[in-house]
Amino acid sequence: MVLRPESISQRLKELDEILQELDKYRQIDQESLRKNLSQRWIVERGLIAAAAIIIDIADHILAGHFGIYAETYEESLKSLEANDVISSELYDQIRGLGGFRNILVYSYLGIDPDQVYENFQKGLLVFPLFAHEILEWLDAIAKG
Repeated sequence: MVLRPESISQRLKELDEILQELDKYRQIDQESLRKNLSQRWIVERGLIAAAAIIIDIADHILAGHFGIYAETYEESLKSLEANDVISSELYDQIRGLGGFRNILVYSYLGIDPDQVYENFQKGLLVFPLFAHEILEWLDAIAKG
């Protein structure tokens, strides 16, 4: 596989669109999210989409630039940190995203609304940092 920076840039644009949509719900409080299933589903879907893009970007970079094929979502994120694509600080904040994504996708009835709220608030802060660090890394490798 070959690293395609334009493909990563396109995914980052999609992530930005998702974040803009999620930002519309930034002011929702935890109790409202717990009680309003429609809003919770919107937030959950946005978190699933954002997580999918982040993992896709990670896997593309790892395979295309480093020849690494991670077996799990968490291994993908850890490998980004281990290869200095993202900072240790960002990895500490984004760690667990793969597991949470799986909860959202496969545990329809067992999803804890409070966990959704916490990850939503965290995602609004951490996902833009991920995009920023990926763009910095792309810039650094372009400069050689």
